[in-house]
Parts: sequence; structure tokens; C-alpha cells
Amino acid sequence: MTGLGTLLAQARIEQGFTIDEMSERTRIRPQFLQAIEEEQFHLLPDQAYVKPFIRTYARALGVEDQIEAETEPRETSLLAEDLATSIRERRERARKARRTRFLIRLLLGAVILAGAAYLVYWFMNS
Repeated sequence: MTGLGTLLAQARIEQGFTIDEMSERTRIRPQFLQAIEEEQFHLLPDQAYVKPFIRTYARALGVEDQIEAETEPRETSLLAEDLATSIRERRERARKARRTRFLIRLLLGAVILAGAAYLVYWFMNS
């Protein structure tokens, strides 16, 4: 099975366009078009840009119908992968926040305990 990026690159080359020419036609930066052709979607500014950029690029090349069949399963796997990553990241951030809150509370308790001990000492020796 030919990849999505390969299909777009082949269509561009068959039509005799360069990446820079397609960049002018689509208003998408050349490095992003290159990333799409190489299927390195992580190089795009955000995952939210993947589908619109691909659609715009395919439309400019006139291969939108061919690309739609190719993008649906891949898009689903990309979204599932992103969702799993974002869930992991949120869990890790929550774990770090809980650890930080615990340490702050522990430190605050130690300061209060030390202050109380000092007051008892001060009153006992006054």
C-alpha cells in the first residue's frame, strides 16, 4: 500500500510542480508540505493542522478523492495515538502536581511544628 505522503508527492511530481510552487498555491510553508510528503506529521505546528493541510494540498493537486480513502484509517490511528499520549501526559502532570502539593504541605507542617516548639521553649524559659 502506498502511503499518503507518497501519493501526494507523486501527484505533485507528475504535474511538474516543485514544493515551493505548491507552497505558493496552498499558502502552506514548504517545510510543512515536505513533512506531509514524508509523513512526518509531528513536524507540523500542531496535530490540528494535519487534516486541513492534507486536504488543502490534495485539493490543490486535484487528488482529493484519492486521498480521502487513504486518510480515514490513518486519521483514526493518529487521533487514537494522540489521545493516548495526551492522557499519559495529563496523568503525569497530575502525579507531579500531587507530589508537589504533598511536599508543600509537609514543609508547611514542619515549619508550623518548629514554630510551635520554639514558642513552647520561649514560654518555658521566660
